[in-house]
Amino acid sequence: MLAFVGANLIDGTGAAPVVDATVLIQGKAIVAVGCGIEVPEDATVVNLRGKTLLPGFIDAHVHLGGSDALDDRMGNRGRHATGDYAYNVNQLLSWGVTAVRSGGDWTPDILSFRDEAEAGLVRAPHIVASGRFVQACGGHPLSTVYGDDALVMQNACVLIHKEDGAGRIEAAVRRAVGEGVDVVKVFCGDDNKLLYPEDTTVPTMTDEQLRLVVRFAHESGKRVMAHIDDLDDMDRALDAGVDAIEHVCNVCTDPDQEIGDGLLAKLVSRGAYVTPTIVATAEHEEHGFTNGAPPVAPAARRAVAKMVRAGVRIGVGTDAGIPFVAYGRSLHREMRELVQCGMTPLQVLAACTGGNAELLQREDSFGTVAVGKAADLVVLGSDPLESIENTRDVALVLRDGSIVVDKGLLSA
Repeated sequence: MLAFVGANLIDGTGAAPVVDATVLIQGKAIVAVGCGIEVPEDATVVNLRGKTLLPGFIDAHVHLGGSDALDDRMGNRGRHATGDYAYNVNQLLSWGVTAVRSGGDWTPDILSFRDEAEAGLVRAPHIVASGRFVQACGGHPLSTVYGDDALVMQNACVLIHKEDGAGRIEAAVRRAVGEGVDVVKVFCGDDNKLLYPEDTTVPTMTDEQLRLVVRFAHESGKRVMAHIDDLDDMDRALDAGVDAIEHVCNVCTDPDQEIGDGLLAKLVSRGAYVTPTIVATAEHEEHGFTNGAPPVAPAARRAVAKMVRAGVRIGVGTDAGIPFVAYGRSLHREMRELVQCGMTPLQVLAACTGGNAELLQREDSFGTVAVGKAADLVVLGSDPLESIENTRDVALVLRDGSIVVDKGLLSA
């Protein structure tokens, strides 16, 4: 048994911190949480006085088979080409990320890796995976960022043609779901950012096709996450019935766009999640990866600030696995961005742990520090409620009760 004692506990529910808390871990699970808990004599005791204990962070939007750099690592590839995603998962764990939702990867590679990670056969975060992404033939991202790469098309796509009706779309969605995915990822946007400003439009699904994708995914028991480029796409995706919106205002879109009260009310009334990935927009613009387009990140921040005030359900994710958006580290910047949009540090921490677990439909398994939950825990050397920047001060990481990262805490 492992016993953490004297901790400043933030449990991931949004409740106020518990001072001088004890957390007992047996095997993979948390078996006791609270103050004044008796610690068994045979337990290994770790004194966390002056440190903060909280659930492992969850990144609600990554591409585990991608690359966060413009180097010789390939974007959107499978297990062989990525060395079993080794660099990517190690970076995630080192920054305290113990679970991810991977929104578009080679299949079945990502699914077999997910299952092996869950069985403890490989060292990685918990993975919720969408597998192949559903998109319009000729549209984003296959025909834009991937340049119609044959391997991506064969291994990561479900293509919807402009003439496809209910029968073909049902077969396509059933195929994707039948491979064993956790969630369906659909693309709702028509931007070609690589050619901006000369040619910005590529094919996208019709409203009816989008509704059919959502319908058949829901009939198969799967939620739908929708990539959008701008606020108009967001409105369209909501009308189609998607469960989660990915991004808010992407690069090379209107820098003056503003979210209206009607769209805010629709987001709230339908209980949809929005994972803004502000960090992705900001990093691309800061690295000059926009073909001279004016910055859109300020519009994204304004929209998210309004969402926060309106009570929209905010997911915390990064789009890590695209250039400049680093695995693990970028999640800490996204938390800072959300604080700057009006969330308190405690609200952001709850969103990034317990809230994201609900988004991933894994709230019964992890995301909060509670009896019976997986012992996915992070120890910080300083208080993140004093400054959200202190989430970067990762000292120790546990995944299913096993220590996967120790930055000197236990060896000191």
